[in-house]
Amino acid sequence: MKEAGDCKLEGASDGPINLFDLQVSADLLSACIHCGLCLPACPTYLATGQESQSPRGRIYAVMKSRDGNVKRALDHLSTCLGCLGCQTACPSGVQYESILEQVRPALAARRSWLARTAMRLFFRLLGNYGLLRLLFIPVRIVQRLALDRLPEALVRVAPFLKGTWLGRLASWRQFTPAVPVHKSLPPRLAGKAAMPGGEKSEQVQFFQGCVMDIFYNQVNHAAMKALAGAGLTCNLPRQTCCGALAYHAGDVDIARKLAKENMAHFENFGGEIVVASAGCGAMLKGYEHLFAEGEPERARAAQFSRRVKDFSQVMASHMPAAPKKSESRAGEAPRVAYHAACHLAHAQGVRAEPEAVLNRLAAEGCLKRVPLADAEHCCGSAGIYNLLNTELSLQVLEAKMDSLQASGAEVVVTANPGCLLQLEAGVRARGLNVKVKHLAELCQD
Repeated sequence: MKEAGDCKLEGASDGPINLFDLQVSADLLSACIHCGLCLPACPTYLATGQESQSPRGRIYAVMKSRDGNVKRALDHLSTCLGCLGCQTACPSGVQYESILEQVRPALAARRSWLARTAMRLFFRLLGNYGLLRLLFIPVRIVQRLALDRLPEALVRVAPFLKGTWLGRLASWRQFTPAVPVHKSLPPRLAGKAAMPGGEKSEQVQFFQGCVMDIFYNQVNHAAMKALAGAGLTCNLPRQTCCGALAYHAGDVDIARKLAKENMAHFENFGGEIVVASAGCGAMLKGYEHLFAEGEPERARAAQFSRRVKDFSQVMASHMPAAPKKSESRAGEAPRVAYHAACHLAHAQGVRAEPEAVLNRLAAEGCLKRVPLADAEHCCGSAGIYNLLNTELSLQVLEAKMDSLQASGAEVVVTANPGCLLQLEAGVRARGLNVKVKHLAELCQD
């Protein structure tokens, strides 16, 4: 017989468990005064118009789970993007991120044995960069031969296949960009000031990420070159996956293991740890929360996280003053809109620095800035959310595409690989003549 605090899900989706099994602190829930000011900041609420798809609706459902209806609470929470826009908007200081952190293991326990086993294998694979690159070579070949279009073609011919795994594969293809030929990052890239005849430059450590380096290897190269151009010597220590995807899926044990490995890898190297992926940066900055009070790793994690900086934070503080704008260059400059990645704006609170970098480039005549309505609203990617909740993800993306189309931008820039994937999918679906770029690529253009 299980004690009151034991989880009774056992892989079933409708097993009755109570609030205590969800591991959610009552103090976190009671901070919500149900004022509704979070509603305009919640993309899933805006997409559906349903109270149950809002932050206060989800909190209410968890509170009502005391009555035994935990399935309803988990259903609502499973469709949350985790974008934290509500946390930014909340006047009562509700720590919605902490609520999600406490409930994610219960969400993971609902999955079928097969789904959970496959996801855990995938999360472990992300930590082995060499094997990951090898496995994506056949993916690139499949794309070159257009075989990735086969599931979509079969579903068109036989619509009854839409509800099968083939239908899922067909819907996922839109989120998979062309996998580029991988070009290894340099182990060290000297800053301009470190060149012969120059002064010794400041040393930084670059975090390349797994998804970022597979799908957007060129972004990592651009980021390292931009850092070197700003006078910083950029080093590439041994490293592994940050653990974000595993953590957000509720597999905390895998995230803890990856965190320990990364802390060990970077402890022997001084200087700031620079990240070009906002999702990785948010995870690396939050390593302390993976370990309980009294665990020896907690103090190490706090020290590690203090060193982590987003690419924009480092560039904003090292870019030289803007020269006088060239009128001839300004006339050719593209119109650029900025989409603020949730893991940068909401999770890390980094807002001023990307704006400063873009304004500096605009002052040089490299681009013309155009406003993007609801720039801090989620695009619907949210890690692997677009794979698990594809239909709602695309509904959220529609609102972002409406704003982008209305802006008249020729380029939309962001700072996270998930956002790049999602925005590219939206641009292709609408047939827009808009380029999707990472901030680091603008710094190299």
